[in-house]
Amino acid sequence: MMNIREFYDLGLPIDTELGQVDFIKVKDYPDYFFDLQNVSMSKLKVIQEYENANKDGSLDDLIKAIKECSLFELYRTVPDLRESYFKVFTKVFEDESNWIEGINEDNFEDYRQLILDMACIKEEKINPNPEIQRAIERSRRLKSAGQDKMTFSDIFSSVIVGSGADPEKVLNWTVYQLYSIYHRISKFKSFDLTSLFATVPTEKPVDIDMWGGHVDLFEEESHGGMTRKEFNKKAGSING
Repeated sequence: MMNIREFYDLGLPIDTELGQVDFIKVKDYPDYFFDLQNVSMSKLKVIQEYENANKDGSLDDLIKAIKECSLFELYRTVPDLRESYFKVFTKVFEDESNWIEGINEDNFEDYRQLILDMACIKEEKINPNPEIQRAIERSRRLKSAGQDKMTFSDIFSSVIVGSGADPEKVLNWTVYQLYSIYHRISKFKSFDLTSLFATVPTEKPVDIDMWGGHVDLFEEESHGGMTRKEFNKKAGSING
């Protein structure tokens, strides 16, 4: 599999043992958004979704059965997952018969991760310990409190304004290109701002953020590293 992230910006299909895999374009993204969210769910995330819906205990046996399955087995047996995977895989694989016959337990995760990477979607990490997971989710909420939530619409319009690109042309970009260019514009604007502040006399020199520096679209976010002191301080500021 010739999967080299460095060349994703080119938008060219990725050559794999099951044939070429295409990037999803911006204009097609709304039709595949919810299916991609299903594809992004890990086995632990699937279990969490069922446990959250299991208010009366009626799903106990089903959840027990799911825990004994691999994600590959879940994709083949859970109707909603099966439909989403089929829709997404059929879209990105140039030859439908290749992936239907070629996807198996051994290579399933590699192709699933490839498709998520090409669409700039990160799998939500779930801790198998429910208590730790709840703590992580509290930390995530606290860290995001007061921050503007960036939507796909925000990114699309920001790229239009920041680059001056024709919206019709942007629709034919890949989703990966859209996110990549958005972050490049952000880095360029940061360069302008830090360069301006660098001309103002200060006791501490201003670090200039170079606009051509590396942009890592796959950088993992940390939500579990908040100390108790940071947690209490953040919680106190939110509660007034």
